Amino acid sequence: MKKMMNYLKNSNATGALLLLIFAALVAFHSAYSLNKILPKGVPYVQQFADEILPIKIENGKLVEPQNTVKVYKHEFAGQPFSIVVDTTRDMLEEQQMENGIYLTRSYLYGINGKEIRRQTLTGNVNLPKQDYTPVMKMLINWLVWGVVLIAPFFNFACFLVAVLFYVFCTGFACVLNRVTLDFKTKMRLNTVLFILVYLISDVFYALGAGLSLTAFFLLMLALQIVCVKPLGKQDEKLVKNKKIDIPQ
Repeated sequence: MKKMMNYLKNSNATGALLLLIFAALVAFHSAYSLNKILPKGVPYVQQFADEILPIKIENGKLVEPQNTVKVYKHEFAGQPFSIVVDTTRDMLEEQQMENGIYLTRSYLYGINGKEIRRQTLTGNVNLPKQDYTPVMKMLINWLVWGVVLIAPFFNFACFLVAVLFYVFCTGFACVLNRVTLDFKTKMRLNTVLFILVYLISDVFYALGAGLSLTAFFLLMLALQIVCVKPLGKQDEKLVKNKKIDIPQ
């Protein structure tokens, strides 16, 4: 704890390097999770492909399979979700359709609640019935390496914007405690607090009780109020304004 307080109070750093390291760790953890979870879904996707393929579109018309109705009912985010291939018709009755994706001879529909999207089929597409496992594994590898190479900098940019926002909010805690903090100290403090609250939110998520943005914000403010006093210098102007003149 003393080392942390010494870093916050006496270091000349802004906390940017610490934030970059944390952003990289978050990215690497995400890449590890993707590499561990996504391959488990490959056999299920291949099984679905074996059932729904082949699909062939020529000049904006679905020509294969012909005179076929295939319906697959699943759940997505706890809600019923259907995938339907109906090559007996060109159009469907949109008001009677449940959430899902619908493919007809001429249109591709996407239904999400009251939102209905209809797209006309165009061009030529040929998806034969074959083993797509190597392709899916290759795409997963590309995705994982993309996260490893790009996500650290994307995370850092997002985290930096958030920390700068909380640096601005630190002014409220300084006024309450009648102290002043220089910009670098505010940066170091809010970097450490942001990482701490981020980890706390991860713990809540792992326990099945997510931490909302409002709760995240309020927890940051509460920690700022507690932490700024031992780090800051007494603001003489605020102290003078609080003094009460006693008549002789």
